[in-house]
Amino acid sequence: MISDRQQAYLDAIGIEVWSLRENAAPATALSPHESNTAPGLRLSAGSGGILLICAVDVESASRLANDISRALGNAPVWSWPVDEPTAVKLSAAVDENLFTTVAIFGRDLAARFFDGELPASLNSASLVMLPSMQELESQPQARKSLWAAFCRFGMVNRN
Repeated sequence: MISDRQQAYLDAIGIEVWSLRENAAPATALSPHESNTAPGLRLSAGSGGILLICAVDVESASRLANDISRALGNAPVWSWPVDEPTAVKLSAAVDENLFTTVAIFGRDLAARFFDGELPASLNSASLVMLPSMQELESQPQARKSLWAAFCRFGMVNRN
């Protein structure tokens, strides 16, 4: 908003001032695909355009998580669901941190965030379904599937 004095000055030199007719939508609005009961997220330190969502915080600090981070070749941001007032919604996290890829470990975890099928994207980020961390620890086929998803979605540089 500009003062009356500024408005008078602009009018005197022939500059028209435009204003918005309606307020913009709040940044915390849910995506159409995101569940109304979706939990908030706690984000760990990291950088880059990849957000990895695991079921609990201890999974993000495991040896497997360290191996996954090294395979990705950068420091991805790990996150997990929390029920706290300071938690950030997934769509807001994507917008605020400019994530280009969101990878969710396990179908059960994905169902907590989305109603029905996992959409192909959320705002500006591609959504990737990965095997759960428990499956990755115990099943060789799950690890192959993980690597195939990393390559298919361009999450790793194969050079």
